Amino acid sequence: MSWSDIFADPADRERVDWGRTHLRFTASPTTTSLLSFQRIDDWIRYGQVRYPQFQVNLLEGGVPPTLFTETRQYLALSMPGYPVTAAIAEQIRQGATLRFVKIEDWYRPVAELADRLTATIGGGISTYAFYTAPGDDGVGAHWDAADVFVLQVEGTKKWNLWNIQDGVGWQASQSLHTDRDPDHVIELAPGDGLYIPAGTGHRAFAGPRGSLHLSIALSTTSHRKIIRTLLEDLLAAVPLLDRLPVDGDRLTPVAALLRDVAEAAGKTDPAALLAKADRHEPRISESPLIAGVEPARHDP
Repeated sequence: MSWSDIFADPADRERVDWGRTHLRFTASPTTTSLLSFQRIDDWIRYGQVRYPQFQVNLLEGGVPPTLFTETRQYLALSMPGYPVTAAIAEQIRQGATLRFVKIEDWYRPVAELADRLTATIGGGISTYAFYTAPGDDGVGAHWDAADVFVLQVEGTKKWNLWNIQDGVGWQASQSLHTDRDPDHVIELAPGDGLYIPAGTGHRAFAGPRGSLHLSIALSTTSHRKIIRTLLEDLLAAVPLLDRLPVDGDRLTPVAALLRDVAEAAGKTDPAALLAKADRHEPRISESPLIAGVEPARHDP
């Protein structure tokens, strides 16, 4: 079990009201120690990440990468996306947030964390870090389709939360369009954590020393994914060139097709369908690039 990757006290998992209510908790010190202001500075200053592994966001949207990266030449090759430290620092001074995307794809300690959580929860894990100057947010009010665990690493951040809305009309855009005051205001200090259910509106402002937090987004298997997985299996058996007639009776073959789909769905093994929808490929591979040569491990 890897609930200790999120909670300092794994028993706090029992307090999570999944998909309904936010929860403040004490975050895992082991996980918060994976990041720091210094590590973020080093990633940028020494070119250890390239766009789009990191992005620069202002309230009105993403900053074009040409304003904070450069293309380097190596012989006849062009290598775009290298961070320009001074340009990024200026964007942050103007209120931008530095956002690191899918950290589990390129930073082994977080990849290991994501694999442990995937094995425990059975959902997809994506991780993001947000590095924000004092008083700024850099990202407007919005909601996420995944449940999010926020782990505050350094500095403080004040979170404005709006309860999940009724109906489905608001789901057309993940931007939150509201003139209402937030339903909840929560300030996180280093070592604090916050569970934000999917659909909860949120906007966060960094405190006087700036802020760095890690977001762990958990995408559990949805009804939509179950249906999508079923239809993908059914489509695999439909010949690519099968089509409706150009003229004449077109309703009869549609009705027959619907009967075939219903019959196939009725014969589907629910357990096998769920297992396929739940399947996630591990991020960590222990196979060395050179067979028989084990690379040395260095802790971050």
